Amino acid sequence: MGWFGGKSTHKKEVDAALRVLSNLFEKTTGGGSDAPVVLRFELPDSRYRYFVFCLSAVQMACAHRMKNPDAVLNDLLHTVVTIAISIDPQQFFGGSIEPQRAANQAAEYLQDYLHRWSAYVDIAGGGNAAGATGIIAGMLRSTESPKPPSEADAHRLWPLATWIEQRLKVMADAFTNMAR
Repeated sequence: MGWFGGKSTHKKEVDAALRVLSNLFEKTTGGGSDAPVVLRFELPDSRYRYFVFCLSAVQMACAHRMKNPDAVLNDLLHTVVTIAISIDPQQFFGGSIEPQRAANQAAEYLQDYLHRWSAYVDIAGGGNAAGATGIIAGMLRSTESPKPPSEADAHRLWPLATWIEQRLKVMADAFTNMAR
């Protein structure tokens, strides 16, 4: 709480980022939007991996507009783990899971995705748009299966990777508007 009873900037940013994250997850897994629904989850925790990927995408899109992006990321990671464990562990893990194990997995997945987003920024900045989109497609595939992406996987996931890529600025703008 702030001095006058309103939410702190940090709380507003966490809430706004969570709404953007939830929106991305729902639009890309549930249909009912213009997002291509092409994911084929093969692992018991594929939805969890994808939820963490969505967190990384929100961080990629919005961090530059956050007052303290690391603090927001830490709170969001905790929230993602809590949601997955408490709302539907069957959907996110294929059954029950120890909270510490879920937190450790989320941290591992997030670190990997953030590393790949860093490569994405470098490759996109170097002018290789197809290579950058390919990194997103590779991240998407890693949420589905531990197997390397085949040419068919890359072709199937490319429209979703492009869709996400095209909405990074939209996510940042939505975050900014909601965090006010």
